[in-house]
Amino acid sequence: MKQTRRQYLAATGAVAVGTGLAGCLGGGGPPAAQTSHSCELTERDAVSELPQPRLGPEDTAVTVAVFEDFACPHCATFATGAFSTLKDEFADDDAVAFEHYDFPIPVSDWSGRVANAARSIQEAAGDEAFFAFSEAAYASQDDYSWQVVGDLAEDVDVDPCRALSDATYDTYEAVLDANREEGSNREIPGTPAVFVNGQLTDATEAAITSAIESNR
Repeated sequence: MKQTRRQYLAATGAVAVGTGLAGCLGGGGPPAAQTSHSCELTERDAVSELPQPRLGPEDTAVTVAVFEDFACPHCATFATGAFSTLKDEFADDDAVAFEHYDFPIPVSDWSGRVANAARSIQEAAGDEAFFAFSEAAYASQDDYSWQVVGDLAEDVDVDPCRALSDATYDTYEAVLDANREEGSNREIPGTPAVFVNGQLTDATEAAITSAIESNR
């Protein structure tokens, strides 16, 4: 379906998913999303609390926490490379879990937009859908657009209109701010920042693997 929509855009141009919204967004807010998805953007109540997206059991010997910015090129390299490999390697290991923390610097406007969309997907479809969306988003980082955000939401079986609305209206901004404060308290040097059981570790596959093994 994604290919069909992109072919449609190439042939006819973008269609607004919402109209007359600019005045509702407040100063500095993004413009209404332009996509081929037939949406009426809806502002939902702001969400102030949401668990950290997590892959793995709650009670584990090792927790790998990653602070990321969805518009950070280094985060994209890490997410689609070392982190993707580590998640596959330890997928069936009940002693290891991975957690995501948002740390929108922001690198660009997409830092917050994609983070809000990702948290919308987490709340709608769970953590596995969040991580699937996140990795796909990082793989598409050079091509970010409202169309891509909606398509990737649909790919994980979440209503694209929900994700686009939440990305537009910053539904989860308080959640992102809390994560950013946590990262600041940990004095992270930049993104991606990786902690294994609370200890800052180099964001490389070898360093993270070594830290995991030493904390079992």
